[in-house]
Amino acid sequence: MAPDAKTIRTKDAALLAGLVTAAALLHLWLAGSTLLSGDEAYYWLWSRRLQLSYYDHPAMMAWWMAATTALFGESEAAIRLPAVLAVGAVTLLAFDIARLAFRDIRAGWWTVLLLNATILFAAAGVIVTPDSPLLVFWSASLWAMVRLLDKGRARWLYVLGLSLGLGFTSKYTMVLIAPGILAVFALFPQARRWWKSPHFWAAIALALACTAPVLVWNAQHEWVSIRKQLSHSFDAPVSDPLKSLSTFLGTQLGTITPLIFAFMLWGMGWALWAGWRGRRPEWFLLGATSAPLLAFFIRHSLGGLVQPHWPGPAYLGAAIATAGAWVAAGQSWRRSLRWAWVAAMGLGGLLVAATYVQMATALLPIPTKSDPMSRLGDWDKLTRAVEAERAKRPDAFVFATKHEVVGLLSYYLPGHPIVFLTGSAGFPRIPSYDARDAATLPGRDGIYVIKDGFYAVQDVRKSFRSLTLLNTVDRRWGGKVVDHYEIWLAEGYDSGTFENK
Repeated sequence: MAPDAKTIRTKDAALLAGLVTAAALLHLWLAGSTLLSGDEAYYWLWSRRLQLSYYDHPAMMAWWMAATTALFGESEAAIRLPAVLAVGAVTLLAFDIARLAFRDIRAGWWTVLLLNATILFAAAGVIVTPDSPLLVFWSASLWAMVRLLDKGRARWLYVLGLSLGLGFTSKYTMVLIAPGILAVFALFPQARRWWKSPHFWAAIALALACTAPVLVWNAQHEWVSIRKQLSHSFDAPVSDPLKSLSTFLGTQLGTITPLIFAFMLWGMGWALWAGWRGRRPEWFLLGATSAPLLAFFIRHSLGGLVQPHWPGPAYLGAAIATAGAWVAAGQSWRRSLRWAWVAAMGLGGLLVAATYVQMATALLPIPTKSDPMSRLGDWDKLTRAVEAERAKRPDAFVFATKHEVVGLLSYYLPGHPIVFLTGSAGFPRIPSYDARDAATLPGRDGIYVIKDGFYAVQDVRKSFRSLTLLNTVDRRWGGKVVDHYEIWLAEGYDSGTFENK
């Protein structure tokens, strides 16, 4: 390795800035040219009535979205701008982590290529979720740890504490980085010395202080959100655990792409082994904050549904470790696997390009049940049908059974009206309204929007004098029917269905 192999030259910095900017512009164009998904519209509801935290997740993403929409309006691009900026920030941080951890700028470039050749990371640059700030603060925590180990300066402890605390205020998954970081502090002398420093304990206090909004909100609401997350993690509702596990592994192969997934598994294991054997805590850190996280979700998949993006933070450390392992490997070893490495990058790049094409056009012949992009299509058609019925009944309120549909209707209906959620009593699920709003509903008619709604219609029948089917709408994606919605007139609301505490 040349003496300046980890140095960022001017041309390297310019190239990195150019690539990040180009990717951001592409992501921003895609963000503005596609409709919101149900989850994104639901999160947009949060940003319209800011709280310390929410039933499903902490509040960081809502705060970011509130800032971007306040500055740039409430277009799809403005709502998704936090995702665009987050992926740019993660790319820069991951590059620098790899450069410092392996003392070789080539590791930084391979890390950037690896991340951007995965569908998961590509989609994260367009679709906004609580993972957007989570990935930023997860990366910042790794960056602060590597800087601390490299420079030995106490200020990086405070950056670490701030990143950990803000990460928890983004998504509860952030707690899963803590065991790996603590393992480094416990197992390596150059990190263990910080236990005796007051800066170490002050950084922990800073991290805890940053979690205060989540803890205060939960304390005010009977710890409902934390109890929900614990239920997700430890309940076992699935009838076929092996099928659930195989489904989860299949989604990981699909979102990471098969060859890159295999290389990342190798990178995680290599980082743990080489980091421990070579007494390189910065390498061990990458394995300790990725492999256990992936193992946790593999175990979790045996007892419940695991969404494909939930293990996403694991692949940050894995990508950096894999890039570093490739650079550190012997020349003969790299030569023997070069074909697989090139194939992994090429296949990943092709699949990412296909994802972007499908997102923008829906032209690829992918079965709708296997196409996650189908959740972006035809919501404007459904909204137009609902608005036509609203125009005939100006005093009628709109309600639905799914929180995603509530968000989409509220966003795409003119004037962003309140859309109510059935069965919302008992927890503060929809922050766009409260009990005072629901108190205005008795005696009024409602417009009920439901997917394939026979059984759900029966559930709300007892709260209304009568129900009449008004219209049906087929939601399509790429010319194919994705799902079927019904619009009902619900006359004479009594009470008891929409109390949102």
